Amino acid sequence: MKNLPNILTVIRTVLALILLFFFKEMTVLYIVIFSVAMFTDLIDGTIARKLGCESYFGAVFDSIADLLLDLNIIKLVITHRVLTKKLALWMTVALGIGIISPIINLIKHKKFFFIHSIPCKIVAGIVSVIPFAIYFGFIDTYLIFALALLTVAMIEIVIMSIMLKNPDPDAKSIYHLIKENKALET
Repeated sequence: MKNLPNILTVIRTVLALILLFFFKEMTVLYIVIFSVAMFTDLIDGTIARKLGCESYFGAVFDSIADLLLDLNIIKLVITHRVLTKKLALWMTVALGIGIISPIINLIKHKKFFFIHSIPCKIVAGIVSVIPFAIYFGFIDTYLIFALALLTVAMIEIVIMSIMLKNPDPDAKSIYHLIKENKALET
């Protein structure tokens, strides 16, 4: 049972790679496979915490699997031409900001990790709807909404990386860090 979270992450990784390399068109099967992959993303961390088997390896592995799913989203918005040049630039900048966080963590804490904050989890849920938005034709406004939230979440994790006193990939939000720091001061 202790390996279940990593098994779910392996399943997500394999499914993300299948979607990335073996699907040229978005079909109902694509949507089903993507949905299963997203479901594993929703439950693997929760199961790891409930079983008490969280690990540095699991957190990094989870982030890699997430990145592979994110590559599928990027592939979709590119192949379905839903990104204008301005939106493509916006997405690139937002993702570029997000890459700063693990670099800060590596320099500051000597550990490479992504922060899985609450806003990042919300954005992951919102981004996971993009294939459905493309498939059902409501992508234009939805993409702007998703990019705005992505940008805010990426800025927050950079600020959190600067604020973290100890490595914590599961730090919840800036609010929680400030609250914890004030508790430590009293």
